[in-house]
Amino acid sequence: MPASVVIVDLFGLLLAVTGFTMAFRQHVARGLLGRPLRPTARQSADDDEDPLTYVLRIAGVMVMVFGVVIAGMVTLIHLR
Repeated sequence: MPASVVIVDLFGLLLAVTGFTMAFRQHVARGLLGRPLRPTARQSADDDEDPLTYVLRIAGVMVMVFGVVIAGMVTLIHLR
C-alpha cells in the first residue's frame, strides 16, 4: 500500500477520533475550548440544555463520518 493511502487513512482516523470526542465526550471538548462543563446561568426555563451541546453533537458526528468516509473511500479505491 502506498504511503499516500496510509497518510490519508491516519488523517481519517484522526478526524474520526476528534469527531467522536466532540459528539460523545463533550467534557473533554469543552475543556479544550475553555468552556465550563455546565452553563452557569439559564437563559430561560424553556432551555433544557446549553446550545454548545447541540453544536458539538452535530459537528462531531459530521467530522467523524467525514473521516470514516474519506479513509474508507481512499482505501477501497486503492484495493480495487
